[in-house]
Amino acid sequence: MLSDRPHSFDDTVELLYALHVGIVGRGAERHERPHKPLLLLAVLDLIAMGKATPDRILWCRSLRERFTAYFEIVRRRDDQDTPENPFFYLRQEGWWQPVCRTPSGIVPLESTPLVRDMAGENVWASITGGLAMWLLAPVHRLRLREALIARYFPHARQALSLLFMENQLAEGLIEPEDDDEEYHLEPPDGSGEDDERPGRSAGFRRVVLEAYDFQCAACGLRIRLPERDDLTFVDAAHLIPFRDAFHGGNDHPTNGIALCKNHHWAMDRFLISPSPEGRWQVSSVLDARRSAGEADLLALHQRRVLLPGDEAFHPSAAGVEWRVQRLAA
Repeated sequence: MLSDRPHSFDDTVELLYALHVGIVGRGAERHERPHKPLLLLAVLDLIAMGKATPDRILWCRSLRERFTAYFEIVRRRDDQDTPENPFFYLRQEGWWQPVCRTPSGIVPLESTPLVRDMAGENVWASITGGLAMWLLAPVHRLRLREALIARYFPHARQALSLLFMENQLAEGLIEPEDDDEEYHLEPPDGSGEDDERPGRSAGFRRVVLEAYDFQCAACGLRIRLPERDDLTFVDAAHLIPFRDAFHGGNDHPTNGIALCKNHHWAMDRFLISPSPEGRWQVSSVLDARRSAGEADLLALHQRRVLLPGDEAFHPSAAGVEWRVQRLAA
């Protein structure tokens, strides 16, 4: 169980990016299960509606209905509309505590709740571990929704956002606090470099580097010191930059690729790019006669991209195409 000490907003976002969601399917259908992040979207709505508080989230019909509304938008072929599963299994995260009232008192929930358990208000969950404070204000709830969508459902952002029970912030009716300005999206500056927000950036980095086993997808370099997961020469690079005006806001791991510092720098400046064929493409502006560094980059041309072992985390076609189209000519 996590400590009850206060968490920063960045800590909270990082925890949401690291949900244990499970992966199912094969080939193009292989994907992360959507249930846990969808249930949290539903919980944020119930809190906004005054039907729940962080310490008492009832297993109820309203929760199930909100879950289903979101689920119908993102479901894949084999996904099942089963909110009872994340209601119980979110306990794996350490900050979600599902309980039930019995004749002998309140005890931890031992299995997924049933529809009949909605009667009597005898089954509920509490959010603990210092996260609860970020669920109380509309400004923070909206940003947590945005973080969940950026990480798990960037492809469905518009449709999911229309379902939010709380859109005052998006409509400009509530002004955020001055010290929260770091969470605003900024317009792209044309550099192609990633937007660095601590919680979001750390969460994205973790999932991408773990998918690639801390290995550069270009040169194969892998440095990871024992008991120092944060000390590695490999970065998590966005294919489509997070702050791209038209296609950004995407922190799904398929929009990322693990690269060493050198190849991350080169891709950010549109000198190299993975291709749809799974091979590296190199810009024609490079000239091997000028320097050994340029010669090394040119030697990357047509080498195989070193992909993650799990197809669910292979680079997205849209992200790869974005990079290829912008390769410096």
